[in-house]
Amino acid sequence: MAISKILYMKDCGNHFPGKHLKVAIDYILKQEKTQNGMFVAGLNCQPDAAYEQMKQTKIKFGKIDKRQGYHLIISFEEGEVDAKTAFEVIGKFAKEYLGNDYEAVYAVHDNTDHVHGHIVFNSVSFRDGSKYHYKKGDWARNIQPITNKICAEYGLSTIQIEEDRAKA
Repeated sequence: MAISKILYMKDCGNHFPGKHLKVAIDYILKQEKTQNGMFVAGLNCQPDAAYEQMKQTKIKFGKIDKRQGYHLIISFEEGEVDAKTAFEVIGKFAKEYLGNDYEAVYAVHDNTDHVHGHIVFNSVSFRDGSKYHYKKGDWARNIQPITNKICAEYGLSTIQIEEDRAKA
């Protein structure tokens, strides 16, 4: 069952506003978790320069404070998927959900009992400077349905979205 969840990265102060964003990117790109970077990619940015590119986008549009980025995690049932397939699923999800608006890096970690993917993306669109806004119910309305659709294409399990969560 592929389960997705989203984490927020807030500004952590004047001295280093993007610290949480940088830490998240560095974490998901760790060589020992991604088969020496084999399961790492960027969407609208280069993985090894992602933080700097995201920072420049924020500066360009004057949006360097408050929420810095978002961190999506998609987990699979233990033994259900190999890292290569999970990487394809995560990449398709990132492209469909974020499109051509946000810089993102994504990676698959296969160093645990269950393979899981991470997507870290900028809170500011590099195209028009608009801020990404996660609203209550977006998980059930947008995120999990895309995850389910892509997982179904690969014959992977999906999760049922409760009707009351989809309306919230």
